[in-house]
Amino acid sequence: MQRQIKFRVWDKLEKRFIYPDKGYQGHYILSLDGKFQNLQNGSGGDECVVQQFTELYDKNKKPIYEGDRVRFDYTGKVDIFGEVIWLEHKASFGVRYKNTFETFEDVMMDHNMNCFEVIGNIFELPCNPDHNGECLVCDAWLSDCPFNKE
Repeated sequence: MQRQIKFRVWDKLEKRFIYPDKGYQGHYILSLDGKFQNLQNGSGGDECVVQQFTELYDKNKKPIYEGDRVRFDYTGKVDIFGEVIWLEHKASFGVRYKNTFETFEDVMMDHNMNCFEVIGNIFELPCNPDHNGECLVCDAWLSDCPFNKE
């Protein structure tokens, strides 16, 4: 089986994602130290954050990238919200929620990826408050929403 290596790049200045595998046709450089350089307009370097594709898809067939915010039903009873991260000490992607870290392999031993749903990312918060100030994603007060906390 061949591994699919894809990246997306958050441009801090333009506040948008760049997907180099979709239409850039070789006009960019991704160096070994993780720096992105757009050869078309000269942007890149510290203004860009590179995030890698985990090779996994959520229950809606949406690709899961490092830095995505996910909702998952790990216990079968309650929604848990977390952030997809690279766990360097385990050399694996996983989810950070509260003060816990789980690799995708650990989660999939008991469940499958159908319990995961991508609802945003660390740059574009999914929080969408209603007229009362409650987050429409996690149903908490906006001040208590786990996605507004760093």
